[in-house]
Amino acid sequence: MFIRSAFWVGAPKPGAAAQFQQLMESVLLPAMRAMPGVHSVRALWPTKLEDAPPAIACQVLVEFASRADAERMLASEERKALRPRVLEAVGLFDGHLSHIEFETTGS
Repeated sequence: MFIRSAFWVGAPKPGAAAQFQQLMESVLLPAMRAMPGVHSVRALWPTKLEDAPPAIACQVLVEFASRADAERMLASEERKALRPRVLEAVGLFDGHLSHIEFETTGS
């Protein structure tokens, strides 16, 4: 299994939290689920923070069967077409978006 994780570090702009979450849940995540090579997509929304963690407002996990499937998604026309909507979410957010890719081991 291969995972590409997006970290939204910061917070939605004042008054934009509901719109940001709605855009993520109703537009971005469903569109990502339909991209080639994608096994699953889910968003993690923090509810309890301990020990002063980074200010992650949302973490998106995109799972693939292989690195090759991730590369296929990254090169897809569907991903390019979704970019304006991602930029819309970025416009509702004070902070930055970054990614980490993981390979999993075990079951």
